[in-house]
Amino acid sequence: MLKKRQLFLLFTLLTLSVTLLHAAPLKTLSLDFTRELTENGKIDKTEGILHYDAKNAKVVIEVTKPLKQIMVAKENILQIYYPIEKQAFRFISKGPVPLPLVESIIQTTQAEFGLTALGYTLDKHEIVDKVLYTYWNPHEKVKEHLGIAILGMRDDKLISAEVKNPKGQLIARTLYQNHHKTGTNFIPMKVTATVYDEKSNMIRFEKITYRKPQVNSKTQNPMLNFTIPMSVEVKEIKW
Repeated sequence: MLKKRQLFLLFTLLTLSVTLLHAAPLKTLSLDFTRELTENGKIDKTEGILHYDAKNAKVVIEVTKPLKQIMVAKENILQIYYPIEKQAFRFISKGPVPLPLVESIIQTTQAEFGLTALGYTLDKHEIVDKVLYTYWNPHEKVKEHLGIAILGMRDDKLISAEVKNPKGQLIARTLYQNHHKTGTNFIPMKVTATVYDEKSNMIRFEKITYRKPQVNSKTQNPMLNFTIPMSVEVKEIKW
């Protein structure tokens, strides 16, 4: 069971995820996804379907490979259900649970790319080779751990995001590609994120590819109402 727990906990690790300003209203979203994580010389590949309910800030993820798994994240609760093993877990956090895989899309509904909500303030901007770069300073409380964030936009699409440490060294870079236009919003169908150590060595690489986007479906998505069967005992764990 340890390996399975490690698998779903990896889903809660967020990359830097900020996207577009002036987004079209997003109500519901479903996407097929493939996620590849390279870390410590190993590659973990996961496939499934992501469902997002914007009104209720709820994410449901159906993992189909390498094992069957259903994750439900809302507010400060993350629930995990293994339908084959008939096992379930409920993780209760002191704060809001990160919404895995969909964070970069959720931010499309927030002004200032969601960075102001994280305590960042806009410092300056410049245009280089038709790419608009904006530079953001972190909040005073986190300046000991985080440096500036740099966003790159071309043709109203976010194409890159970088975070540096207080010394100015790059610690994380995310690239957004293959954008799918929905209304006035562009959803990246490919997101790659790299994390570096203090010596600029890559320590973690993640690639997520999305397919078959369904936005604001007129028919109700039953997966957004998924609940763990009453017959299954749920093990509760507090973070």
